[in-house]
Amino acid sequence: MSLPQGVSGLPLQALRVFDAAARHLNMARAAEELGVTQGAISRQVKSLEDQLAEPLFLRGPRGLKLTEAGDLLADYVRRGLEQLEAGLFRIGQPRSRTTLVVNAARTFAMRVLAPRIADFTRQHPWIELRLETHRYFAQLHGADVDVAIRAGAGDWPGHVVRPLTREVLFPVCAPGYLPQNLAPAEAIAQATLLHYAERPHWRDWLLAAGLDPALAAPGPRFDETALALAAAEAGQGLAVGWGILVADALAAGRLVRPFPETLDDGTGYHLVMTEMASRRSTVLAFGAWLQAALA
Repeated sequence: MSLPQGVSGLPLQALRVFDAAARHLNMARAAEELGVTQGAISRQVKSLEDQLAEPLFLRGPRGLKLTEAGDLLADYVRRGLEQLEAGLFRIGQPRSRTTLVVNAARTFAMRVLAPRIADFTRQHPWIELRLETHRYFAQLHGADVDVAIRAGAGDWPGHVVRPLTREVLFPVCAPGYLPQNLAPAEAIAQATLLHYAERPHWRDWLLAAGLDPALAAPGPRFDETALALAAAEAGQGLAVGWGILVADALAAGRLVRPFPETLDDGTGYHLVMTEMASRRSTVLAFGAWLQAALA
């Protein structure tokens, strides 16, 4: 809503002067309280009336009396000044820290959150972040968890879901692990394939790349993607990973992409929370920070 012309520029000092005059209904006593001259009080009040195009006081031989507009303004100004004083006082006091509990998929927590978490703390020093990880989804209703980061298609009924990333899968390995100038099928046949035990990522990627899924030869199986990626960084084989999970390692040169083909399986990471939690200031702050960090 726009303010009437001139109102948005009202100086705070004029409102303080008006407040004193409205409480005392006497220019001299208002001037004494504020340590200024009576003439200065009169000029400030007259300027305020001119800007509002409304008389605020009726002036008579027995002193001042508030007009209807003056009485209304006096109530709002007094409450506004009290709120301002309370805010200034609170800023000067030690503030208690507020705990935020985030449950995240373990690989996402290790490879995405952990390397960035100090930035969140710097920006929000009053929030005490507690990061929990689990291979399976945390139950949010009735649980001591404020927000979860889940991997999937975003279909979690009964929750507020906010997309973070849309992911694609592709193979990665340590620099120099594969001989150069090999065709993908030949390179894969010579490599040790590192598997995520719970998903057939190698078979799915081979199909998306137009290669024989039979090339997905048995190899070490890991119950966490983070372990397969750590083995790949150590030069132990080829792993398949989501883009967000390997972005830092690719940028730092710890991993490379030997093949350009990708698999888009329609999944990604999401913030998941209850309706009540979605309105908490700590959850809003964390969500805004994380989306900016991943942009």
